[in-house]
Amino acid sequence: MKLAIMQPTFNPWLGYFDLIDYVDTFVFLDTVQLNHQSWQTRNKIKVQNKEFMVSIPIIKNTNKKNIFIKDTLIDFRKFDFRKKLLKTLQQSYKKAKYFSEVDSFIKNIVLYDTDFLSDYNINIIKQIAKKLGIDTQIVVLSKTDYKQQESKGDLILDICHYFDTTKYISPLGSKEYLDRVSSKFKINNIDIYYQYYNHPVYTQLGDEFIPYLGIFDLLYNEGFENSAKIIKSGRKYENR
Repeated sequence: MKLAIMQPTFNPWLGYFDLIDYVDTFVFLDTVQLNHQSWQTRNKIKVQNKEFMVSIPIIKNTNKKNIFIKDTLIDFRKFDFRKKLLKTLQQSYKKAKYFSEVDSFIKNIVLYDTDFLSDYNINIIKQIAKKLGIDTQIVVLSKTDYKQQESKGDLILDICHYFDTTKYISPLGSKEYLDRVSSKFKINNIDIYYQYYNHPVYTQLGDEFIPYLGIFDLLYNEGFENSAKIIKSGRKYENR
């Protein structure tokens, strides 16, 4: 059984969705501490030929202690970021070829009503995955009876055991720390495969193509059917 484990990020890039599609079970790791400068709270779209970062405001702990992703609250005290985000998206992509096809769908997920950052991001990812025809089993770790371990390497291995994994599929960015514990995976008969995603070029508003933007950019420019094919076209996984 192929398993992938990722934190629930905001408006993820194309490779994130290919990873979901490639595995049998995909786990949202929402039981670890939030990095305030991570992709959980921000990501990129294209505005006037340039990449533009959009962010989700969060309520930070006044006692300066770290908070878990699952417990992080969205900050609505000054303004509703969802309405601002929707306006930015509609103004930026109104001339995109598939705007009329995808805008009502994106509007619904952007305006999704929740106080929790994790719930907000997970809903976006699950709704888009479903729309793209991805039928992978998706699990939120905090909703299971799994008991958390300490170190990163042992945590991933332990989650693999919990889900009876034979192949763990990892983003390339995790290779350094997984290499340090790879012998433990071998002893437990779990093969580690890494994602070497080749970012595809697709039709995009503007003069020059900008890669590694969030999924919203692809959907507005290519629509649902084309996007599903484009995402898979960058697929590459290797056991090295």
